[in-house]
Amino acid sequence: MRHLGQGAVAALVLVMPAAAHAGEAARASDAPPSPQLIKVSMGEDQDLARLSLEELAMVEVTSVSRRPEALANAAAAIYVISADDIRRSGVTSLPEALRLAPNLNVQRVNAVDYAITARGFNGYETSNKLLVLVDGRSIYSTLSSGVFWDARDLMLEDVERIEVISGPGGALYGSNAMNGVINIITRPAADTQGTLISAGAGNEDARLSIRHGGTLGDTAAWRAYLTAFARDESFDALGNGSNDDGDGLRGGARIDWSAGANHLTLQGDAFEHEVAVNEDMLGVQTYVRGANVLGRWVRPLAGGELQVQAYYDRFEREEPGSLEESDTFDLAVQQAFDMGRHQLVLGAGHRVVDSAFAAAPGGAFLDPPERTMTLTNVFVQDQIALTDALTLTLGAKFEDNSFSGQEFLPNVRLGWQRPGGDLLWASVGRASRTPNRIERDLTLPGFLIGADFRSETVTAYELGYRATPTPQISFSINAFYNVYDDLRTVSITPATFLPLRLTNNGEAETWGVEAWGSYDVSDGWRLSAGLSTLNKEYDAKITPDDISGLVSIGDDPEYQLLLRSQSDLTDSLELDVRLRAVDDLASTEGYVEADARLGWRMTDRLELSLTGQNLIEERRYETGDPLRRRAFGRTVFAALRVNF
Repeated sequence: MRHLGQGAVAALVLVMPAAAHAGEAARASDAPPSPQLIKVSMGEDQDLARLSLEELAMVEVTSVSRRPEALANAAAAIYVISADDIRRSGVTSLPEALRLAPNLNVQRVNAVDYAITARGFNGYETSNKLLVLVDGRSIYSTLSSGVFWDARDLMLEDVERIEVISGPGGALYGSNAMNGVINIITRPAADTQGTLISAGAGNEDARLSIRHGGTLGDTAAWRAYLTAFARDESFDALGNGSNDDGDGLRGGARIDWSAGANHLTLQGDAFEHEVAVNEDMLGVQTYVRGANVLGRWVRPLAGGELQVQAYYDRFEREEPGSLEESDTFDLAVQQAFDMGRHQLVLGAGHRVVDSAFAAAPGGAFLDPPERTMTLTNVFVQDQIALTDALTLTLGAKFEDNSFSGQEFLPNVRLGWQRPGGDLLWASVGRASRTPNRIERDLTLPGFLIGADFRSETVTAYELGYRATPTPQISFSINAFYNVYDDLRTVSITPATFLPLRLTNNGEAETWGVEAWGSYDVSDGWRLSAGLSTLNKEYDAKITPDDISGLVSIGDDPEYQLLLRSQSDLTDSLELDVRLRAVDDLASTEGYVEADARLGWRMTDRLELSLTGQNLIEERRYETGDPLRRRAFGRTVFAALRVNF
């Protein structure tokens, strides 16, 4: 490992809380938790309380089966980032919060944008196999198949939890949930009552969030919020500014109410960000704006639960000479119910995306410039209790989309709950990524033409084990082997060479291990660790079928290691330290970095904190992309959080 000496010094910081806890007796075992699920949501004045590891194992998750189940019983590689994890990290943006998940690789490419993947294919142009949901609303781009992270500035104080699944989710979530699913779940309005003000500033960041919530009689609760940020520019190789600073404003509201057995939610957001396109370091200003509204109706039905959800999402990106616009309309229906040893989930959905792209004259453009895309799906999943300990899950989704037609996405999972609660599970599934507009419509006369690009596919094999052997120790370990077909390539035209075409001639295999765990040293001190490895095998030779050398495979580290210490030094003083070690990329050295946060809870409703990030190296790079290779330095951020 490069920087091993620096890493060893930084690792010592992780055990600093030992001085504060010297001589403290080991924690007495609490009574075993109720087998009932523990909901993460809690009032604003309670979210400083940390759950025990046994309680965390019983936390309710919904992403694996699209119905509530205990984390300990979820037969998938799932990691949960809690609201308390986010608060104690001191991060100021959603992508930085996602660094807390050991089964994600996060690469910062400039001041406001990131490339984020699970199980490989990372890079600004290649991180296109990860589905991201915010309260059930997809933020996946049909233009590029990625996520524009510079437009996803959520109010982190409203996030209840983030469920991160590494591995295919096609049987439940459909195309584009190829390598994983990130499900961001915000708090119900009933848990955000009163007023909250969160303000902070540092040498590179400034942020202000204001939220107020109330009730409407005895059956409804509401909240409204406004959040703003400003982020300073990154650096070039010589230490000069890169002209990629950005700022933004976002506001929204949510209302939850009950009418008998019916539960309804209506929420919406609107935002406008000013960022920069800075491949040439000139800092060309870009305006990213959008709005969305979502409604959800849930009620008991047929011994289970019926859920109907609809949303509308508007997105715009305006650069000098070009304008991207998209309007998404989505309707989904889901019914979950129990039939003896069978737990069934049935669902269907329909999505319409109206997309338009106006390009600058003389350059590449989309042909046609406007297109309406549709996506229709039906799915079923059955969790069958073969015995009291053995559960077989059969799932499949059938989709029809405008570009590649029909897709069949099956999945089989087998889980064995061993005595004591340990879970051993295995799965095999198929997932795909549908073509995007660039792959089908991008045209540059004489050089590049749109082609009949098909869906990329993967067949994934997984094996996992999750356990809480003692009240103080929990861990999860997962191994995977993925076989990819029809990956994106660039092919020549026979005889004439030009024009080039985007084709599906690539194949690859990947395999690796993901592991994470926590150890409660005492009541007030928790140590956590996570490790992910990745190996790739593919043909990178330049051939007429692929003159790109299969660049679509991305640029990934072979391993990353995360270490974290969360310590309550006193009843009111918190110390949180994180260490991150990332292996080399093809053209960028690996790095070891440390972050630290000191928090002072003056009262249950008033908190001060000081966070330092990137504390080891003066400057470092996270991506090997030559157009977006920016350096990031040390940062200090002071914050105040008060609720009343």
